[in-house]
Amino acid sequence: MSFVFKCAPLALVTAALVACGGGKGSRASQVVAKVDDSEITVSQLSEALHARGVDAAAPEVARQAVDSLINEQLLVKGAMDNKLDRDPGVVQALEHTRRQVLARAYVERMVFPTESISAAEQIEYYKKHPELFEHRKMYQVLVYTVKAADVADAVRAELAATHSPDEVARVLASHSYAYDTQSLTRGAEQLPLEDLPKFAAAKAGDLVIMQGHEGRVPMMLITAIQDSPISVDRAQPIIQQYLVNTRNARALDEHLKQARATAKIAYFDNVSTPATEQIAGRLQNAVASEQAGSPQKSAVSLN
Repeated sequence: MSFVFKCAPLALVTAALVACGGGKGSRASQVVAKVDDSEITVSQLSEALHARGVDAAAPEVARQAVDSLINEQLLVKGAMDNKLDRDPGVVQALEHTRRQVLARAYVERMVFPTESISAAEQIEYYKKHPELFEHRKMYQVLVYTVKAADVADAVRAELAATHSPDEVARVLASHSYAYDTQSLTRGAEQLPLEDLPKFAAAKAGDLVIMQGHEGRVPMMLITAIQDSPISVDRAQPIIQQYLVNTRNARALDEHLKQARATAKIAYFDNVSTPATEQIAGRLQNAVASEQAGSPQKSAVSLN
């Protein structure tokens, strides 16, 4: 959504807000409030409303947004008056935010493709994935989560023969496996794509052992299945967003591969040492300050 489009619905609201100010000229028409010598502009108001999910606002809503911007400016002025913009931690945070904004702007303007996803592409994706749309199902499942190291091939074979919560619990208990359980309802689109074929072929009572993640393996015992198809008209916006996200991720990955291939990048063996020492130093300073303020407390060792 363009900036001009976002601002357009605010024209009447802005006129109402600035009319009492008696400003003249195009510059005055861009100002909705002043805090001492600092101006709050239409673009700031538009961005504040957009951040709230509002593109067209009633005068009272816009006035609340302006008051919020005024409060923010008062706090910013207080920070500047106290030279907090020179504080090392604040400077570091500002630089971190600046880098993120610049990187995001570059990616959006120079890396991501600008061509729209055609209706034909959306329909093609719809037809290629009936399990997500035309033949979509809702699954009621009981999830068992165990350590990945526990799920040996022999145990998998035993679990594959189970068809009820009692049978699954009996197999896990026979091997003294600790596990967590959770009852969930999941649509096909909420399941990992690599596991969809298993679920599409499964029936109530089947146990699906999924891909492990971070040393844990989830196993879903299907207790009920309900057909819940999605029409092509309803699916198209969803498919469009998914295809855009996938295309953008692919473009970014390819761009970074090329950029890394041409850049001079050097890794250092002790890359984590300075950061670790810095954190330890901060902890030691915090402990020292606390002990200075409370002499009765015992010393805390970081060793």
